[in-house]
Amino acid sequence: MKILINDANILIDLVKISLLNRFSDLSYELYTTDFILAEVNQAQKKEIVKLIGDAKINLIVTTEMEDFQGIYNLLEESSGLSFQDCSAWYYSKKMNGTLITGDRKLRKTAEIDGVEVRGIIYIMDEILRQGIISFEDAIQKIELLFSLNNRLPHKELTKRINLWKKQKHVEQ
Repeated sequence: MKILINDANILIDLVKISLLNRFSDLSYELYTTDFILAEVNQAQKKEIVKLIGDAKINLIVTTEMEDFQGIYNLLEESSGLSFQDCSAWYYSKKMNGTLITGDRKLRKTAEIDGVEVRGIIYIMDEILRQGIISFEDAIQKIELLFSLNNRLPHKELTKRINLWKKQKHVEQ
């Protein structure tokens, strides 16, 4: 089964648009790190921890010195990334998983390192492909997200919304 390692910004965005529970229904192994969990606010953490308790999201707890060193090495090799970012990158690489992030710098750095990286549009596409939500719901959620997070790729989102609107008409 495909492994997805989630960065904080993806989890935060999914909480903001009330889609975290639906995201956890994807037929993938979902992970985040203890360092990422420490980065989110209490309300967001409560929702994520519930899914961890329900075994829908797996929490990677870093206890081995080798893993701390691996994360630290990535931090030293990169500029502008946080220890938390590097933890998601490290475990994506170690577990041969896909890094899910909206952080451009993290994306570019991890891709150069050979890690597969995806973002929120991929997540929305997968939620739709797996029939978890309707095209109409996806359009509403992504428009809401764009109103809350203007750093999203506007051109790509507009293309996706137009595609989903066409699919919505086919669906009806």
